[in-house]
Amino acid sequence: MALTRPRFPILAFDEWELSLSRGSAFNQKWLMPGESLISILWKFACANVLPGDALMHLISPLVDPSMGVAPVRDNIELARLCRVLRLPEGVLRMSLLDAALAVPTHPAFRYCRLCAAHGYHSVLYQLEEEERCPVHHQSLDTRCLHCSCETPHILSASVIEAPFRCLGCRSHVSYGRLSLRSTIPAMSRQDRMALSRHWLLRSGNDMNGGSGSA
Repeated sequence: MALTRPRFPILAFDEWELSLSRGSAFNQKWLMPGESLISILWKFACANVLPGDALMHLISPLVDPSMGVAPVRDNIELARLCRVLRLPEGVLRMSLLDAALAVPTHPAFRYCRLCAAHGYHSVLYQLEEEERCPVHHQSLDTRCLHCSCETPHILSASVIEAPFRCLGCRSHVSYGRLSLRSTIPAMSRQDRMALSRHWLLRSGNDMNGGSGSA
């Protein structure tokens, strides 16, 4: 049987860290208001050809990459995350929910299919009281259209390696096939403004527990 080329370069975790320390491919303009950490990591991993276990080791070295960790502020070391992603702390703080929030959160990855087609997931979509996307006015989904499975809302190697895909059948959760990496805004200026307004509205109510601003 012929050998196939490995999907990723075979590097030790410290070599991945050294490689990224020399410079990583990422542009803050690829992000949109209120973007979740999972969505940000999908773009970062795609742009830098990083396997999920390597990225998990870089951002949370004490966490088992296969088990993962809930993406809340108490579980993520922001200073380390800033060093790896080279993004402002305010942006990353906004991408995580506060574990102490009185508002119930959903354990499954919850998304707008049209937003997913643009490579976007809002951290606010995980709040159970959020029922519709503020841009597309569609109901938020958790189940795959093809196999009805739910993807857990955690940071793990398997989730990172399945950007906007179902963990069960690997089908896209979106209606489209837009690239995660783009040099132009994925949504219109009007849509981005709608996301910003919605974020500001929520941060003025129950999201202001140290959420910061970009």
